[in-house]
Amino acid sequence: KKIEDINSELEGLSPDERRKELIAMAEEEGGLVEVYGSTNLDEMGPIIDEFEDATGLTVNYYRANSEDVLQRLVEEARAGYRGVDVVNTNGPEMTIIDREGLFAPIETPAADDITPEGINDTWIWMYINTFTPAWNTDEISQSEAPKTWQDVLTKFKGRLAMEAADIDWFATLVKYFEEEEGMSEEEAVDLFKGAAAQGVVVDGHTLMTELLAAGEFGIAASPYLHRVLQLKGDGAPIEWEPAIEPLVARPNGIAVHSAAKNVASGLLFSEYVLTDAQDMLIELDRQPASIAVEGGGLPSAYANILVDVEAVVDEFDKWSGLYDEVVRSSAQDVIED
Repeated sequence: KKIEDINSELEGLSPDERRKELIAMAEEEGGLVEVYGSTNLDEMGPIIDEFEDATGLTVNYYRANSEDVLQRLVEEARAGYRGVDVVNTNGPEMTIIDREGLFAPIETPAADDITPEGINDTWIWMYINTFTPAWNTDEISQSEAPKTWQDVLTKFKGRLAMEAADIDWFATLVKYFEEEEGMSEEEAVDLFKGAAAQGVVVDGHTLMTELLAAGEFGIAASPYLHRVLQLKGDGAPIEWEPAIEPLVARPNGIAVHSAAKNVASGLLFSEYVLTDAQDMLIELDRQPASIAVEGGGLPSAYANILVDVEAVVDEFDKWSGLYDEVVRSSAQDVIED
């Protein structure tokens, strides 16, 4: 069945009736959902557990970084292998996968409370990743803390860490420096190269933020805000406020694969993630895409820029090439787990 066929069968049902019927359809498919995603198990694990308890279905979750999820999906499609029902990963990778024709058109009442920017024809925002500089308070005093993005990139020679694959964050800030700070693109890129030359590059946001909390360096340019909040809540000497504005926000989306074996199961899981799981995301320090959840939608407490995922993908070769130059400007090897 296609999603539109399922929706036709379920038309007019209440949310509870719709879920009950979807569970019955999913059981007929075999009661299994195959999910590929880049969300860490710390966050996706509790959501999967709650989904399995609520529906009786089983979720097989393949977790990898966003680039590896993309690569696996493209390779499987070329091989004609149907291995996945649902995909969730970062906005730029979702956009690339969509352009490969690997997502089914999706229409669901579960999207009614998702922030309007987050609804596309084939994928829907699940949550929003917010990038923010953060610093170790044992290494950097509050009086020394940065006040602007230029401070972050110029003020902490030898004490700054950057992440190895932050192409979309980089592209967004280069545009910001051009449009709001009056720089040329070359001047803005040189800011990042200079920062990398005097600092270290780390492969992975989680690793970078954990090393920051451990005092391996004084400041990190682009941790995810939810991870900073988690570590600070655990008592780590880490701070991000006063916030460096604008924050950079990037969507993470969810979609049903165009060649899904278990379409009803995939739709059921996606709808659960877009409804019940949105409250859980707040508890996990994630920024839910649902505006029905207090604190959900785009971060409003501070000025923020939304990553233009379509524009980043349109010029991906350009931005990945420039950011590769930034990473290679570092005098040290990339720190890996």
